[in-house]
Formats: sequence, C-alpha cells, structure tokens
Amino acid sequence: MEKCAVISEKCQIIRNSHICDHTKNCCDHKLACRLVFIGFIQFLKIRVDGSKDAMAKDDTTWAVVATVDEPPALVQAFVAWHLSLGAAQVFIYCDRPDDPVRDMLAHLTAVTVVPCDEAHWLRVGRSRPRRHEVRQVRNARDAYARTKADWILHCDADEFIWAGRSASSALGDVSEEVECLAVPVAERLGVPDESIFDGAFRRPFREPTKTGRQLFGPDYDLTYRGLTGHSQGKGFVRCGRSLQMSIHRPRPLQIDGEVVVARADVNALELLHFEGLTPVQWTFKLSRMVHALAEMDGMPPSKHRRRQADALIADPNDRLGLYQRLKCPDDATVALLKRFDLWADPPFDPTAAIQHYFPDQAVDLTPQAIDAWLRRKKARVLSFLHSD
Repeated sequence: MEKCAVISEKCQIIRNSHICDHTKNCCDHKLACRLVFIGFIQFLKIRVDGSKDAMAKDDTTWAVVATVDEPPALVQAFVAWHLSLGAAQVFIYCDRPDDPVRDMLAHLTAVTVVPCDEAHWLRVGRSRPRRHEVRQVRNARDAYARTKADWILHCDADEFIWAGRSASSALGDVSEEVECLAVPVAERLGVPDESIFDGAFRRPFREPTKTGRQLFGPDYDLTYRGLTGHSQGKGFVRCGRSLQMSIHRPRPLQIDGEVVVARADVNALELLHFEGLTPVQWTFKLSRMVHALAEMDGMPPSKHRRRQADALIADPNDRLGLYQRLKCPDDATVALLKRFDLWADPPFDPTAAIQHYFPDQAVDLTPQAIDAWLRRKKARVLSFLHSD
C-alpha cells in the first residue's frame, strides 16, 4: 500500500512507497521516491508574474521498450500504435531469439529489434537470467543506455499509452527536476468479441480494502484495488540521469538516492492494460505463474495473484467462470464504477495505425487467432493445470 500525504485532490507526496505488487527486496518498490506536482493542475507551469502558461514542448522525444514473447499480431499493434502517437524509437527485445516479429518489423527504421540470444545476454551482463522479470529489467536498462530520446517508457506488449493530448507535449511540460512521470493504469474489462482490443476499462479503487469489499463483494479480495493485474501503472523515465530502469519505476544508482516522480493527470496520459487478451490468455498467464512456482522459478506472486491462482487450481475446469467473475462486471457494478469515476471508455482502435505501418502484412486481431497461437506455442504451460 502506498503511504501518502494528500496535499490537494490532485497532489500527493510519496516516500518509501510500495510501488510494486511483488514482495522480494530486489523488486522496484523499495526505493525512496518523492512525488511532486508543479502547480495545482498537472502540466501547467506558473511564471514568476503568476500567470499560467502551458508552454508545450512538442519537440520532446520519447521511446518505448518491451520484452516480448507474444502473438506477432499483438507486437505489431503495439509498435504501430506507439509510432502513431509519435514515439521516436521503439525497442523490441525478443525473448525467443527466433521470434518471427524480427522480420515483420525490419522495414521500420524507428524500431530496434534485439534477439535475446546468448551473445545478447553476455553483452548486457551475464548468461540468460532464469526469471522473466530480471530479463525485462536488463533489457530496459540496455534500451535506456542506447536511446537518443528524452524519455523512455518500459511496459509490456499488452500495455498501450492513451494520450488525451500529444504525448510529446505532455512530457515537454514536465519540470526539469522530475525524473519519472508515472502514468496511471486502466485495465480492460469484458470478453472480447471481434477484436482483442474490444471493451471498456476499469481504474483502480484507491480507498481501503474493507471499503472495496463492501462495495464490490468478496471477489474484491482476488484483485488489487479492483484490478486483476497491477494498479501502479508504468513510468516515463527521463534519459541521461543517474537512474536504473526497473518494472514500474526507475531506481537511483546510489543506495541512498532519491527519484523525483510526478503523476500524470489521467486526462492527459493513461496506460491501457489489456490484462487477459482473451480468457485463454488470462488463464495462460496464471498457469505460467503456478508452473514457475512449482519449478522454483519466477518472482513470488502478489497476494491477489496467489489467490487467483488458488481459485484456478481449486476448479481448473471453470476458468471462464473465474474470468467472468473478476473481469465481466454486471450492470450494478458498472454503475458503481461510473459513480466513482473508475470507468474509462476511450475510443481505442489501433487498426488504422496497423494498416499504415504494415500495409502489406495481414494482422489478425481476433481472439480466435490469439488463442490458436497460444495453443500452438504454449501448450505445455496451458496443460499444466489440465485447463485446456
């Protein structure tokens, strides 16, 4: 839980904040952070004479980095969407060195594709780490050292920035002292129909857990602030500073260092998290976690993830029922979400961007195509709980 001192309805100061769901000391939630806002409204700067000036810097550049082992269509959508928003560079690290997305992205000069073979791992430190999270962090740090952009965002391939205004302009307005702009998250709801990107989104409920349980029922305990994934969002990190990239936020190079963090206004920047592209894909992620634990591998799960996994283990043949309980709210719940401003329904559609950047490639975004890829490529994990 974050320890916050509220100084206005849009301003918080956070120190020693638990900004990660994980429990290991090596995670990025143990660092000391200072969160500030410049002015009462985010992104407005106050001149010496007291007047407000947005002072947009549209020439501010930004990059995005992800480590992927995903259906190629998802990676293509991820790349196309962020390029369409104005990303100067996109770094894609292929966890499987033979991933076909390398050839699919070869024509895009703004995209750097890195196959994570043994030579790559030796270049960035040592042999291939067993833990997926460690591989992600090493790749993000490599991209941080390589990028020429002013800012860089580390996220997953199922996370897409939504910009209510120009992302470059929003980043350009951030005070020079700010080293990380935390982007709040919204998690996709519902079972997708025609496209894996169908559906509206749920924002985290930041009141006490007891209140959340009273409002949303006992299944709230299987979530973190109402979300099945993370509620921390991800951070744009200012480049050229004494920082180390991590999962959610950067870490200072010095043990006693401090990272100055500002939280983006939800109307300016938001992270759309497609946590569970399909019910099968959501089950796959839980099965992968349980499989990793059985093999004494992977990071210890957060409490709500462990509870989800336990529920899946208890009845592995009812994965759709569990998915629907947690991710398909009824009308009364939707009304509650809207009442507390936890409902988001942006007109997100990467189709035009995909057609622009991949005019000669067929990109299948149907849930059936994603499930078919999982059954071909991840059958061992999917069968681990005898759930497929």
